[in-house]
Amino acid sequence: MVAASFVLFYLALITKLPSLRVLSLLLGLFALAHGLYHFLFTFVIGYEARATLDTLSVVFLLSFAIYYAQRGNLT
Repeated sequence: MVAASFVLFYLALITKLPSLRVLSLLLGLFALAHGLYHFLFTFVIGYEARATLDTLSVVFLLSFAIYYAQRGNLT
């Protein structure tokens, strides 16, 4: 998930459409937070990763869904 977020961040940098830029940035932030959650939960820390990164990834995913519901067209 962490590597997939870099593709979305690159898409956010090179695109000219503002709504696609925001959507790819939000989805990239979700993928980064969710990937870091799994990495830290498995190898380093358990509860702290669950308390912060899981909540943060849900917030990014919900903000992506709300933004997509309001500005779903890519114009």
